[in-house]
Amino acid sequence: MKVILVFVVQVSVLTPCFPRYKGDFHGSFVKSFCDKIVKYIELEVIAPRTRTLKPMALDYPIIRFPYMPYQRMEYIAEATMKNASLKILSALPMYLTSAYIHLVSSRSDLVHTNLAIPLGFMAAYNPKRIPQIITCHGSDITYPIEKPIYRPVLKQVLKKANRIVTVSDYIRKYAIQLGAAPRKTSTIYLGVDVDRFHPNKRKKEIPTIGTLGRIIPEKSVDDLLYAAKCISNQIDFKLKIGGDGSDLLRLKNLAKKMNLNVEFTGRVTDPVSFHQSLDIFVLASTREGLSISLQEAMSCGVIPVTVNDCGCTEIICDGFNGFLFNSRDRRNLADKLLEAINSQRISHSSRETIVKRFNIDDATKKYLELYRELGILF
Repeated sequence: MKVILVFVVQVSVLTPCFPRYKGDFHGSFVKSFCDKIVKYIELEVIAPRTRTLKPMALDYPIIRFPYMPYQRMEYIAEATMKNASLKILSALPMYLTSAYIHLVSSRSDLVHTNLAIPLGFMAAYNPKRIPQIITCHGSDITYPIEKPIYRPVLKQVLKKANRIVTVSDYIRKYAIQLGAAPRKTSTIYLGVDVDRFHPNKRKKEIPTIGTLGRIIPEKSVDDLLYAAKCISNQIDFKLKIGGDGSDLLRLKNLAKKMNLNVEFTGRVTDPVSFHQSLDIFVLASTREGLSISLQEAMSCGVIPVTVNDCGCTEIICDGFNGFLFNSRDRRNLADKLLEAINSQRISHSSRETIVKRFNIDDATKKYLELYRELGILF
């Protein structure tokens, strides 16, 4: 990558999610981006304080804005807005007010906001009128489609942003439908650190099928359980489900009822080791921007089996570097799992796809070019 000189004091990365401690998966995609781009610019991160914070060494400052009288009362950053309880949402006015105060008091020449709602609204009305980039990751665009009440706010946020970045063409299409101007909206894939996420050459006795992410209903992990049950009498395999969330207890009970042997790991703090333990990664989500866990698994040489939706067709060519199945079709998923188990040769193609097209270094370069277009770099 060519050297780009800095013309700006710093960029404020405004985000509702950022790792709360070393190994935290929550907001890790934002941290990965910051860890890379700080080599070329000065930046600060503005993120909410939360009750589970622990000290963490970073190469850039992070401002944790408080929004409740006591830190032990701060839960917003530990839940998605869609799944948050009324108790958590009741703190939202104080949360937004604190975020706004800290943003206005910063001395940055550009605000780079992650997720259009809720913090994009605060950045859009920054009285300093400094340039703003919003990166839309998925739920901030798809949720307003389900809940039209959020559309007017989102439309204003997208209208006021200088540039809008989406993590897939799938999300870009919906962003434009919701009010983003096509001329200022582009896709930049999040990308993966391919040096960190690399294959493990250890040979496994039997194939391991798994998934990693927030364990919530829209991830449709129960489809994986039913599909695994369908093939359990045909082939030996291990089943591994990583992550934590509101649907975890139900899934454990379902697996027990199905007499299916599943390893539920709970919260995963080392995604590299988790992915390296798999042969096949399954993504059965009904809503997704473009799963970073999917990209990380593929970078580790794991064969993906994913829904034929949610941006997955932008990364997977069926039978070449992975397999696609029809969403919510458990029989189709079972068939594709059998194909994947018998197609270990395409593991190399899976990783090569990430190295060539979804590398975080390429994403960093594209963001720097975008910053330059806005006049803050030369």
